[in-house]
Amino acid sequence: MERDEARWTFGQFAEIVDATTRALRDEGITNHDVVAVELPNNWEFVALTLAIWNLGAVICPIMPIFREHEVRQILYKTRAKVFVLPKTFRHFDFQDMARHLAQDYPHLTIWMRGETEEFPSLHEMMNPKPLTGDLSLSLPDYDDLAEIVFTSGTTGRPKGVMHSHRTLLRGLLIQRDFLHLGSEDVIFMPSPFAHQTGFLYGVVFPLLLGIPAVYQDIWEPRTALDLLSTWHATFSMGATPFFADLTAHYDPLKHDLSALKIFLCAGAPIPRVLVEKAHSQLGTHILTGWGMSENSLVTLVKPEDPLEKTYSTDGQPVPEMFCRVVDETGKVLPPFTEGELQVKGPQNFIGYFDEPELTEKLYTDDGWLNTGDLAIIDTDGYIRITGRARDMINRGGEKIPVSDVEDLLYRHPAIKEAALVGTADDRLGQRACAVVVLNPGAHLTLSELTQYLDSCHLTKQFWPERLEIVSDLPKTPSGKIQKFRIREWFDQGLDPHLSSH
Repeated sequence: MERDEARWTFGQFAEIVDATTRALRDEGITNHDVVAVELPNNWEFVALTLAIWNLGAVICPIMPIFREHEVRQILYKTRAKVFVLPKTFRHFDFQDMARHLAQDYPHLTIWMRGETEEFPSLHEMMNPKPLTGDLSLSLPDYDDLAEIVFTSGTTGRPKGVMHSHRTLLRGLLIQRDFLHLGSEDVIFMPSPFAHQTGFLYGVVFPLLLGIPAVYQDIWEPRTALDLLSTWHATFSMGATPFFADLTAHYDPLKHDLSALKIFLCAGAPIPRVLVEKAHSQLGTHILTGWGMSENSLVTLVKPEDPLEKTYSTDGQPVPEMFCRVVDETGKVLPPFTEGELQVKGPQNFIGYFDEPELTEKLYTDDGWLNTGDLAIIDTDGYIRITGRARDMINRGGEKIPVSDVEDLLYRHPAIKEAALVGTADDRLGQRACAVVVLNPGAHLTLSELTQYLDSCHLTKQFWPERLEIVSDLPKTPSGKIQKFRIREWFDQGLDPHLSSH
């Protein structure tokens, strides 16, 4: 497969960062301004991050799969002053979206990656030029806001998770020592930079360690195996489907993964057979971990831990982070008792953007963060996540904004009532299913539903992949839909009300 590659030394890259910083400064970007970046994994994203921070500004990463519906919400909420996006990516033309945004947000500056006469060229902004005077930086303080990353979480409403430079860097320094990473390592990152995984461990971590990083913008396992082999990558991280694909396509006659010490999986359970196969065939440590956008990786399996810990636990709390399991009253529970996981420590985020009440609800009076996940802790301090917050749908590490999708479902003229629930999937962990009650005389197919959601500019990965039409949805006496009952239908596979379409 042909690959479009770009390579930079740190010295060359510093010149690009300098030029990008000047261009942002000339656009009026200064302390605490927000710059939104919707780019795939590439060197431009890294240069923008450093340039934004050079000016004491804030980066807001946006997933490249997001379309106008989600992007509008983020730009409106953050009041971003500059928005950077590609001309095209994965066969999608972003120019129409950019035109609409430019009309509706006249004070928004748009830079576009790719040749276009309508918007300033990102590469032109990044092109090193002869110096025209000193570059006055506004370097941030350690506790200044550094990043706003949007997550749907369990409610489905986009929430802007705010991290300071302290909460980002402290966590990475802790994990560097925990994972025994240093100057001889090479990081390979296929996880999207707009996810906290890709941003922290693909963008920030290599810069912090001063080591090479290799990026892949579109996931393709054979290409990934070639890159891992060519660059002798020692560390990588991603959701379980990434590594499942690598293992399935690995050919010892074509690929050399002898340098790959650690592949860290988070976001979905890891089957025992996959862990054992990777260890025996590849010689790679497959480590599990647990965390949230709100606090990065809180628990990790150590490289020196027995193999069993990877497929039976989500690891121990990293140093300086503390975990406990509590019941509904907040009482701390004994080992091996399931309850809600709470965490405390320097990696915890500083709040949700413009939502202080929501932030306050998430923390206890003594500073513990309520995660919304169920867990047990064994007598050795290893944690096992036993369940996600009830309404979350985690599709291969991508959290689907449930309430947002449901709002669009309710607007469809054929639909009277709707619920979006997750169904089990061997590869991705979960897929979304729309369970709907139709208006009298209405008809609806899955194809018609997805065409409608496409017209709403909803990200394709958020579309339901299954449609079930029912006569009634289970409800409480007060009229609230009981999603746990719907999930029981799927688990039992016996409910007479369901009919597949």
